[in-house]
Amino acid sequence: MKRLLNFLDSLDENLGAFIVFLIIIVVGLQIMSRVLPGNSLPWTLEVAEMLMGALIWLTISVGIKTNGHVNFDLIIRRLPVRGRKAMVLLNNAIFMVYLIFMTVFTVQILDYYLLFGFKSTILGINMFWVRMPILIGCIATLIRLAIKQYMIITNREEIRMSDHINEGGV
Repeated sequence: MKRLLNFLDSLDENLGAFIVFLIIIVVGLQIMSRVLPGNSLPWTLEVAEMLMGALIWLTISVGIKTNGHVNFDLIIRRLPVRGRKAMVLLNNAIFMVYLIFMTVFTVQILDYYLLFGFKSTILGINMFWVRMPILIGCIATLIRLAIKQYMIITNREEIRMSDHINEGGV
Protein backbone atom coordinates (compact mmCIF):
# COMPACT_ATOMS: atom_id res chain seq x y z
CA MET A 1 0.00 0.00 0.00
CA LYS A 2 2.89 2.34 0.80
CA ARG A 3 4.33 1.63 -2.64
CA LEU A 4 1.06 2.64 -4.31
CA LEU A 5 0.94 5.88 -2.32
CA ASN A 6 4.58 6.62 -3.16
CA PHE A 7 3.85 5.95 -6.84
CA LEU A 8 0.81 8.26 -6.76
CA ASP A 9 2.85 10.95 -4.98
CA SER A 10 5.65 10.83 -7.53
CA LEU A 11 3.14 10.73 -10.39
CA ASP A 12 1.27 13.74 -8.98
CA GLU A 13 4.44 15.74 -8.47
CA ASN A 14 6.23 14.88 -11.71
CA LEU A 15 3.24 14.93 -14.01
CA GLY A 16 1.93 18.12 -12.39
CA ALA A 17 5.27 19.87 -12.84
CA PHE A 18 5.46 18.71 -16.46
CA ILE A 19 1.92 19.96 -17.19
CA VAL A 20 2.70 23.35 -15.62
CA PHE A 21 5.87 23.53 -17.74
CA LEU A 22 3.86 22.77 -20.89
CA ILE A 23 1.23 25.38 -19.97
CA ILE A 24 3.96 28.01 -19.57
CA ILE A 25 5.44 27.11 -22.98
CA VAL A 26 2.07 27.07 -24.75
CA VAL A 27 0.85 30.32 -23.18
CA GLY A 28 4.24 31.89 -23.97
CA LEU A 29 3.78 30.87 -27.60
CA GLN A 30 0.30 32.40 -27.57
CA ILE A 31 1.67 35.68 -26.19
CA MET A 32 4.42 35.73 -28.80
CA SER A 33 1.94 35.03 -31.58
CA ARG A 34 -0.11 38.04 -30.52
CA VAL A 35 2.92 40.32 -30.31
CA LEU A 36 4.27 39.36 -33.73
CA PRO A 37 1.81 40.43 -36.44
CA GLY A 38 0.72 37.74 -38.87
CA ASN A 39 1.88 34.85 -36.69
CA SER A 40 -1.36 33.68 -35.14
CA LEU A 41 -1.23 30.30 -33.39
CA PRO A 42 -4.89 29.48 -32.66
CA TRP A 43 -4.09 25.96 -31.45
CA THR A 44 -2.28 27.28 -28.38
CA LEU A 45 -5.51 28.34 -26.68
CA GLU A 46 -7.06 24.90 -27.15
CA VAL A 47 -3.93 23.10 -25.91
CA ALA A 48 -3.71 25.39 -22.86
CA GLU A 49 -7.36 24.67 -22.00
CA MET A 50 -6.78 20.92 -22.28
CA LEU A 51 -3.67 21.10 -20.10
CA MET A 52 -5.46 23.21 -17.48
CA GLY A 53 -8.26 20.63 -17.33
CA ALA A 54 -5.72 17.85 -16.83
CA LEU A 55 -3.92 19.85 -14.13
CA ILE A 56 -7.16 20.52 -12.25
CA TRP A 57 -8.16 16.86 -12.14
CA LEU A 58 -4.65 15.83 -11.15
CA THR A 59 -4.58 18.29 -8.24
CA ILE A 60 -7.80 16.90 -6.76
CA SER A 61 -5.78 13.85 -5.77
CA VAL A 62 -3.06 16.12 -4.35
CA GLY A 63 -5.71 17.88 -2.25
CA ILE A 64 -6.58 14.54 -0.67
CA LYS A 65 -2.93 13.95 0.16
CA THR A 66 -2.50 17.34 1.85
CA ASN A 67 -5.99 17.58 3.38
CA GLY A 68 -6.46 20.71 1.33
CA HIS A 69 -10.08 20.21 0.31
CA VAL A 70 -12.94 22.21 1.76
CA ASN A 71 -14.48 20.56 4.79
CA PHE A 72 -15.87 21.46 8.19
CA ASP A 73 -12.61 21.81 10.11
CA LEU A 74 -13.95 24.35 12.56
CA ILE A 75 -16.80 22.05 13.56
CA ILE A 76 -14.76 18.84 13.52
CA ARG A 77 -12.03 20.35 15.72
CA ARG A 78 -14.50 20.80 18.55
CA LEU A 79 -15.50 17.11 18.56
CA PRO A 80 -13.86 14.42 20.68
CA VAL A 81 -11.34 12.19 18.90
CA ARG A 82 -13.88 9.45 18.13
CA GLY A 83 -16.29 12.05 16.76
CA ARG A 84 -13.54 13.50 14.58
CA LYS A 85 -12.72 10.08 13.23
CA ALA A 86 -16.38 9.36 12.43
CA MET A 87 -16.86 12.72 10.71
CA VAL A 88 -13.69 12.40 8.64
CA LEU A 89 -14.66 8.88 7.58
CA LEU A 90 -18.16 10.09 6.67
CA ASN A 91 -16.77 13.07 4.75
CA ASN A 92 -14.39 10.82 2.81
CA ALA A 93 -17.16 8.28 2.12
CA ILE A 94 -19.46 10.98 0.72
CA PHE A 95 -16.63 12.24 -1.49
CA MET A 96 -15.98 8.67 -2.66
CA VAL A 97 -19.64 8.18 -3.61
CA TYR A 98 -19.54 11.44 -5.57
CA LEU A 99 -16.36 10.31 -7.36
CA ILE A 100 -17.91 6.93 -8.19
CA PHE A 101 -20.84 8.71 -9.84
CA MET A 102 -18.42 11.01 -11.67
CA THR A 103 -16.42 7.99 -12.85
CA VAL A 104 -19.51 6.20 -14.15
CA PHE A 105 -20.80 9.29 -15.95
CA THR A 106 -17.35 10.05 -17.36
CA VAL A 107 -17.04 6.52 -18.77
CA GLN A 108 -20.45 6.97 -20.42
CA ILE A 109 -19.43 10.31 -21.92
CA LEU A 110 -16.08 8.94 -23.11
CA ASP A 111 -17.91 6.04 -24.75
CA TYR A 112 -20.25 8.55 -26.42
CA TYR A 113 -17.26 10.54 -27.74
CA LEU A 114 -15.71 7.38 -29.18
CA LEU A 115 -19.00 6.23 -30.68
CA PHE A 116 -19.77 9.50 -32.45
CA GLY A 117 -16.20 10.68 -33.04
CA PHE A 118 -16.54 14.20 -31.64
CA LYS A 119 -13.40 16.22 -32.22
CA SER A 120 -11.96 19.40 -30.73
CA THR A 121 -12.53 22.53 -32.79
CA ILE A 122 -9.04 23.56 -33.86
CA LEU A 123 -6.77 20.55 -33.48
CA GLY A 124 -9.33 17.92 -34.40
CA ILE A 125 -8.35 15.69 -31.45
CA ASN A 126 -10.99 13.18 -30.46
CA MET A 127 -12.79 14.53 -27.38
CA PHE A 128 -12.20 11.16 -25.74
CA TRP A 129 -8.56 12.21 -25.18
CA VAL A 130 -9.50 15.73 -24.14
CA ARG A 131 -11.82 14.44 -21.38
CA MET A 132 -9.74 11.40 -20.34
CA PRO A 133 -8.02 13.37 -17.50
CA ILE A 134 -11.40 13.50 -15.73
CA LEU A 135 -11.48 9.71 -15.54
CA ILE A 136 -7.82 9.46 -14.53
CA GLY A 137 -8.33 12.11 -11.82
CA CYS A 138 -11.42 10.36 -10.46
CA ILE A 139 -9.69 6.98 -10.31
CA ALA A 140 -6.49 8.37 -8.73
CA THR A 141 -8.53 10.25 -6.13
CA LEU A 142 -10.69 7.21 -5.38
CA ILE A 143 -7.58 5.09 -4.84
CA ARG A 144 -6.06 7.72 -2.56
CA LEU A 145 -9.31 8.10 -0.60
CA ALA A 146 -9.75 4.32 -0.21
CA ILE A 147 -6.22 4.02 1.14
CA LYS A 148 -6.81 6.98 3.46
CA GLN A 149 -10.03 5.41 4.75
CA TYR A 150 -8.24 2.13 5.43
CA MET A 151 -5.38 3.92 7.21
CA ILE A 152 -7.80 5.86 9.42
CA ILE A 153 -9.95 2.82 10.24
CA THR A 154 -6.89 0.75 11.20
CA ASN A 155 -5.45 3.66 13.23
CA ARG A 156 -2.36 3.89 11.01
CA GLU A 157 -3.02 7.55 10.25
CA GLU A 158 -3.98 10.32 12.62
CA ILE A 159 -7.00 12.44 11.95
CA ARG A 160 -5.44 15.61 10.61
CA MET A 161 -7.24 18.79 9.92
CA SER A 162 -6.28 20.85 6.89
CA ASP A 163 -2.54 21.32 6.73
CA HIS A 164 -2.91 25.06 6.15
CA ILE A 165 -4.88 25.69 9.36
CA ASN A 166 -3.13 25.53 12.69
CA GLU A 167 -4.54 23.47 15.54
CA GLY A 168 -5.62 26.55 17.50
CA GLY A 169 -8.42 27.51 15.10
CA VAL A 170 -8.65 29.86 12.18
